[in-house]
Amino acid sequence: MANEIKKIAPSKIEITVDVEKEEWKKAQTKAFDKLAANVTVKGFRKGQAPKHMLAAHVDPNRLFNEAVDMAIPGAYSKTLTENSIRPYTAPTVNVLKASNEELQLQFIITLFPTVKLGQYKDLHADKEEVKLEENAVENEINRMLSSNAVLEVVDEPAKMGDTVVFDFKGFINNEPFAGGEAENYALELGSHQFVPGFEEGLVGVKPDEKKIVKVTFPTTYVKDLAGKEAAFHCHIHEVKVKKVPELNDESVADLAIDGVKTVDELKKSVEERLTKSAENAAQGKYFEAILAEIVKNAEIEIAPEIIDDEAKHSEDELKNRITQNGLTFEQYLEVTGQTVDTIKTQFKDQAEKGLKEFLVLNQIGLDEKLVPTDEDIENEFKNIAEQYKMDVEAVKKALGAQKDQMLNNLRNRKIQDFILANNN
Repeated sequence: MANEIKKIAPSKIEITVDVEKEEWKKAQTKAFDKLAANVTVKGFRKGQAPKHMLAAHVDPNRLFNEAVDMAIPGAYSKTLTENSIRPYTAPTVNVLKASNEELQLQFIITLFPTVKLGQYKDLHADKEEVKLEENAVENEINRMLSSNAVLEVVDEPAKMGDTVVFDFKGFINNEPFAGGEAENYALELGSHQFVPGFEEGLVGVKPDEKKIVKVTFPTTYVKDLAGKEAAFHCHIHEVKVKKVPELNDESVADLAIDGVKTVDELKKSVEERLTKSAENAAQGKYFEAILAEIVKNAEIEIAPEIIDDEAKHSEDELKNRITQNGLTFEQYLEVTGQTVDTIKTQFKDQAEKGLKEFLVLNQIGLDEKLVPTDEDIENEFKNIAEQYKMDVEAVKKALGAQKDQMLNNLRNRKIQDFILANNN
């Protein structure tokens, strides 16, 4: 089978194929037999009349189209094998010549992305010095204690940080608007859940008080409300004050942290955790910097439609999340101040960056033969078992189909460790 290959774009080729005459004849015969099987000629059972009589009842155009359809899969498969082609998607197929004696096809094929690594060892990137802020440990402990706070109902004016339980109904030009009302709503003042100015307007309210809070919606709000003035009629039911536990051994014990029973132990534990988190963040930034150099040094070829498909997938996921949150995509654009074009560009840039990083990491894994060993896999099972307080065999059984994902994660970890170990 004669082939002529021409590159027409990055990772895209055009192949002209002259199908072997014998294969083309076989396709025509199969097509005729298929169509003739459903032909009824008077005096004969369906499909059983002599061939010349059946031929008179078979549409030549339909026969030709059927024969071409039958010839394409074999010709395409043979073309890929003979030329060692790795396609990314199904090809576009054009019929260039077709007669009883010859069939010439054209396959336009998008190829799987390719990467040729450049330097990926002995590269340099600066790494941030890990240093906790002065009050980092104290602030984290306060946050932890705050998470164990209780809300106590009080008979006093609400202040920032207090929680107000109330009914409200919003009006624009004395007319209620959709989504502008609720009953027994609990709002922490200062949490910025509502329109700017609303929470400030509730400062000072008391239980059983009624108050009208006036606000102006931001110009970047949803179209129906953007820039409009609204009046919220509020009926206050309760004011609750957050009571944060004092820092002592008793409150530390209430946090239920393994191995931490005293204030000193808590401070040490928090400092170690924050330091470890900061080190991981610095290591992550360093790895990203090295990876960017590796990508820059590599020769990578990706068909534009592959990037577009990946970006489209991300865009669809965003739209699904927006819908699940009760907004339309148009409303989301209004609230965020973005445009369709900016979002598409953003996802396209992210897709290209992500694909290039994936390609170079995968190629390093292949070149360096970085695969999880049996010992790596067994240790991972043990780690998961310890984390979830399970038996190792139970973990293996529970993972099931997710085992492949675990192996992939292990491989990615080995590749990352290799890069970190071989660069400065």
